[in-house]
Amino acid sequence: MSISIRTGRDSDADAVTSLTAQLGYDVAPSGVIERLAHILERTDQRFLIAEEGGQPVGWLHAAVAEFVEADPFVVIAGLVVDRNCRGRGIGRMLMHHAEQWAREQRCSLVRLWSSAGRVSAHRFYEHLGYTHIKTQLSFAKSLES
Repeated sequence: MSISIRTGRDSDADAVTSLTAQLGYDVAPSGVIERLAHILERTDQRFLIAEEGGQPVGWLHAAVAEFVEADPFVVIAGLVVDRNCRGRGIGRMLMHHAEQWAREQRCSLVRLWSSAGRVSAHRFYEHLGYTHIKTQLSFAKSLES
C-alpha cells in the first residue's frame, strides 16, 4: 500500500495518542485532544499525519521558533512512525514535507532535539543531512503547587 501525507485533524487524536506511547510518553487522550486542537488552529505550526490504507502510521509536529539571537527557524517538535512500519521511508517523507513547509515559512534552517538514548533516530537524522551541532543539558521546573 502507498503512504500519503496530510495535515492532521482533530479526529486523529486517538491515533496520535497511541503513536506517542510508542515513544515512551504516557499521555492522556483528553490532553492530546485539547493540545492537538490548539496546534491545528495555529498558522506557525504544522501537524502532519502519514497514512497507509486510511490508517495513521506516523506523525510529525513542526513549529516556527523565533529567538532574539537567531533568524526564525523551524523546529521539529516531535516525530514518530509506528514501530511496525519503520524503515520504509515514512519518516523521510514526513521530514521532507516539514522541510518544504519550512521553506514556505521563509525559514532556511530546521532544528530538532533527540534524546541521547535514541541512537537509531540519530543515525536517521544524520542520513537525512542533519548535523549534530552540540550536546547540552535540559532543565525543567514544575510550576504546579
